[in-house]
Amino acid sequence: MTADPTPLVDPRTYVDGVPYELLATLRTTSPVVWVDEPPLLGLPGGPGFWLVLRHADVTDVLRQPRLFSSRLGATQIRDPATAADLDYVRRMMLNMDPPEHGRLRRPVARSFTPRAVAALEASIRTNAALLVERALGDADEGVCDFARDLAADLPLLTLADVLGVPEPDRWLLYDWSNRVIGFQDPDYAVSATFDPGSGTEAARAALRHR
Repeated sequence: MTADPTPLVDPRTYVDGVPYELLATLRTTSPVVWVDEPPLLGLPGGPGFWLVLRHADVTDVLRQPRLFSSRLGATQIRDPATAADLDYVRRMMLNMDPPEHGRLRRPVARSFTPRAVAALEASIRTNAALLVERALGDADEGVCDFARDLAADLPLLTLADVLGVPEPDRWLLYDWSNRVIGFQDPDYAVSATFDPGSGTEAARAALRHR
């Protein structure tokens, strides 16, 4: 009997962790399965999608961009609602097909080799310790918002180190990331974390020409 894959699109499924048992069952019984997207948590339903679960099949999909396009409808969890939204997300490397995808990926690939990532370990540990210390210091009765105070900042600081973003401009990187990833969410589409007056001239020039 095939397991129901619908829980995989419900954020509440992941409150207690990744549903490894469900994924393992599907991988055995239905390695390629259709997943419905019902309305959830106030969000409208979607058209559904094919879920590919076995490594060999995923590799085969990735090697056939003309058949399995990232650009055609983009790769966002929620499909872009308008043609303008689709054009917007198509500028992301994740939503490009070859050769455009490779042209942008090659320059940054060297920054994510095992050796390059290992070289970042010391700075990642330092940033993590500082964030924990700050969260504990700001916590009200020992409680903090993990997503806001730790989970959001650590990848931001790490990516800034990889890209060589000056410290005064790092919140601009955070704002841009929110705008791109959460463009359909009014809480993220407009961000005001970065103060242009505190950034470098390069950041202010980028904002003038965006």
